[in-house]
Amino acid sequence: MSTRAETAQSTTVTTFPFPQDDPCLPPPQYAALRADAPVTPVVLPTGDRAWLVTRHADVLTVLGDERFSRRALTGPDAPRLAPIPPLPSLFYLDPPDHTRVRRLAARAFDPDRLARLRPRVERVVAAHLDRLAGADQPADVLGLVARPLPLAVVATVLGVPDDEYPPFAELIRTAFSFGAVAPEEQMAAMGGLQQYLLDLIGARRDEPADDALSDLVRPDGDDQLADPELIALIFDLVGAGDQPVTAEIVHLLLNLLRDPAGLPALHAEPELVPTAVEELLRHSQSAGGGLGSVRIAMADVELSGVTIPAGDPVIPSFNAANFDESVFPDAGRLDLARRPNPHLTFAQGIHHCLGAPLGRIELTALLAGLARDFPGLRLAVPADQLQWLPVPAFRTPGEIPVHW
Repeated sequence: MSTRAETAQSTTVTTFPFPQDDPCLPPPQYAALRADAPVTPVVLPTGDRAWLVTRHADVLTVLGDERFSRRALTGPDAPRLAPIPPLPSLFYLDPPDHTRVRRLAARAFDPDRLARLRPRVERVVAAHLDRLAGADQPADVLGLVARPLPLAVVATVLGVPDDEYPPFAELIRTAFSFGAVAPEEQMAAMGGLQQYLLDLIGARRDEPADDALSDLVRPDGDDQLADPELIALIFDLVGAGDQPVTAEIVHLLLNLLRDPAGLPALHAEPELVPTAVEELLRHSQSAGGGLGSVRIAMADVELSGVTIPAGDPVIPSFNAANFDESVFPDAGRLDLARRPNPHLTFAQGIHHCLGAPLGRIELTALLAGLARDFPGLRLAVPADQLQWLPVPAFRTPGEIPVHW
């Protein structure tokens, strides 16, 4: 960060992300910062500095103001925000390139497509809940449902044939397992995945099917997505729809099970499920520090009385904004009937999560199925005995044993 950034704020620069004694609850630093230093400098794990933004209104400003760039994060002189550099994707485009790619991609998630996808997604969810119901108790709901379900939904949406799913899933798990396998094994899987997707893209161009990939390859007038753009977009869908959704399901479950009356209440009033999903999304801390939301200021911008100089990284914290008491009265309370609920878990602005409607279908089907068939679901061990994996984002325990 520049000298101006270091002197514009007297608050001591702290390390971010903040430690969490309970990974399902926001760290107490968020509330203190919202009150006294809503725009504050922090040091990232890589040693780079950034501005952390914690108030709902300021986060909305960052998400909607074109002076905050995503593309700038891919530049050769961009700060290192994580050990792995950004991959080429829709996440790291600015207008007009972002506008074009998103317009072409959005056809795969329009209301008509989602209406046709809903029954398929619900069948995939039901099949995973059947696996849980048929397991001996205590059963690992993470291994049986939360971990395999999101990738199965992504594959269904893309139209991966059932007999090709096992090798497809293995390629995904290896290609996206940063640090868990040898680099040469990861690169080989990445190459295999790219070739598989190119073959699938070619097949859909030759013979379209009733799936999202066919929408993505279809020309729109004189314009269409090139193969590299399609590969990058599919990687985005997998990256956003697999491990992040697994973590979302984990946090949904654990936050819900804190209140023994939660699932029984939804069992008695299933019409509450959609609003309960939104409240559980608000409470989720699954994204950890939220480094994936970083922008670079392209001009001097003032937020809450602090001038952020051009060139500085900015982290709009969804997790902190979602507990802003000025927007969410009694924010720390899980209110399954809360309305309105303008949470920012799926972001806002031009980078609002493209798959958010699909994510809501998946989570709603899952919560509805749990409330209907597992109203007595409960942890088989105390929550503080769950062994959380040592990763900074999309955190989950190694297993979640449950009874019902």
